[in-house]
This record gives sequence, C-alpha cells and structure tokens, in this order.
Amino acid sequence: MKKLIFTILILLSLEVSSQNSVIQEELLLYSQFGEFCTMCEAVLLCEEGEEKSYNFIPNQGNFTLYHLRTRTFLSQISTIWEFFIKNFDGYEIKGHKRPVNIITIDSNQWSKSMTSDAEISIDPGLIYIEDRMINRVNNEWMNNANESIGFCYRLPLWASIEEIEKKTN
Repeated sequence: MKKLIFTILILLSLEVSSQNSVIQEELLLYSQFGEFCTMCEAVLLCEEGEEKSYNFIPNQGNFTLYHLRTRTFLSQISTIWEFFIKNFDGYEIKGHKRPVNIITIDSNQWSKSMTSDAEISIDPGLIYIEDRMINRVNNEWMNNANESIGFCYRLPLWASIEEIEKKTN
C-alpha cells in the first residue's frame, strides 16, 4: 500500500512538473538550461505592427534589435547568492539585470550600437529595456504606458551577431 501511494505521488508530481515546463518553455528567452542562464546571450528583433515570423535579420524595414549580453561578473555572483538563499529561506527569485546592445534600423539605416540595461522579470514575465517592455508570454512589444506597439522575435544567435557586426562596423 505504501508503494502504491508513493508511486501515485511521484506520478502526480511528474504531471505538475511537465505542465510547468511546457508553460516555461513557451516564454521568450527560456533556454535549455532553464530560466535564461547567466552566460546565455540572445538577439531579439522587435517591430511595430502585426505579428510576423523571422528566422533572420531582414534586409529592409524599420525595427529594433536587442542583443542581450551575458550577465556581468557581479550579477552572476548575485545569482549564486539568490539560489543559495532560495534553498534555505523560501526566497523567490524575481529576475535579473544584464547589459543589452540596442540597434535601431530606420529606413534601412543602421544606428550605432547603444549599451543599456535590460531587466528580465520572471513574474510577471516581462523584459524592460529603456522605455519599452517585451511580454515574454505573447512576445508583445509595448511602451511604458502598457500600450502594444508590435511584436518581438528571438533570432538565431551567431548568424545575427555576425550580421550586426557587418552592418555596425
């Protein structure tokens, strides 16, 4: 009887775990390592208007590229501390900041890369960059008044970095 109850509890926990992983994997910037890792980078393309799909940086158009960089050394140390405290105090991790390079493309003219901070929030699932927000659940790009202005897409990292370096150098 104890084995049966134990087996049922394990199966129930696996079901809850699998439902959570499906939800998390749908988040923008959720990686194979879990919540966007400290050493991971990403390139996001954000564009005004209706939702589209991109697998590369388009040759023409008006859009903004966000290159989220690896976390700084001190930020990575704080991650270790957060996880350490979480295990003992029930502390809930709320998100983190990391450097981001911002490039705007206007009428096919590429701006110089500007460095700022991106704040990645876990709950609610938002990314804050300057005067913009990105909803990690539905990829909606918003202004600070919470008004939709378009959508964002995660691009293949290395091909995007190569293209950015070609266009901005």
